Amino acid sequence: MKFFSILTLLLCTLGAFSQSSQELMLKANLMHEQEDYQGAINTLNQAIQLDPMNKHAFIFRGDSKVEIGEIQGAIDDYSKALEIDHRFAIAYYYRGNARMMIQDFEGAVSDYNELVKIAPQFAMAYNNRGLAKGHLKDYKGAISDFNRAITIDSRFVMAYVNRGRTRVDVYDLQGAVVDLNQAIVIDPTNSEAYYYRGLSKILQGLKKNGCLDLNKALELGRVETQFLIREFCKENAPPPTRRR
Repeated sequence: MKFFSILTLLLCTLGAFSQSSQELMLKANLMHEQEDYQGAINTLNQAIQLDPMNKHAFIFRGDSKVEIGEIQGAIDDYSKALEIDHRFAIAYYYRGNARMMIQDFEGAVSDYNELVKIAPQFAMAYNNRGLAKGHLKDYKGAISDFNRAITIDSRFVMAYVNRGRTRVDVYDLQGAVVDLNQAIVIDPTNSEAYYYRGLSKILQGLKKNGCLDLNKALELGRVETQFLIREFCKENAPPPTRRR
């Protein structure tokens, strides 16, 4: 999460806070940008002391806590922001993301559900909810969410990649290749798209083309591709089996 971009979007609303609170938040922003996350947290503590109803300060403090791995502390801050304003969309988004980090996928789905009620055209919310549903093995629901994200933004690369990945999970390999082809058209440097397209092709028995994709993914920096290359692209490799 980019602290500066959040601050820029919300700066026009800060006039309601005291000048001291504004200055502390700007100081914390600078610390965050310099990767002094603990310093940012300490400064935001002061801002919150001055104005306990400053919902933005809780969001910003949560953002810094995520950076140092204090995920539950971040969730608590996002929850506090929502206590102040139950329709604060960005708080649902960040809390959902944080819940994904601790594998609370049901909690994440709940947050994204609330988010799309408030911001129904926010493509990333549907994409992330689809990821959470995939972890819960609700593949049909996941694909539906990726469909919605792509309807909103037809060039949303990761929604194509994630829909393709999910189609591999349900063994719709041809559909997966179509999605991953489109992801590569939009972003020819997306290593994840080559990785899953290669896997999809290999599972269809298209070893040569699949291995070309896996090697491209490795070239683009996806190091875990080495395992599949060793397993399926060497001479006399065993036939691939369906993933469970």
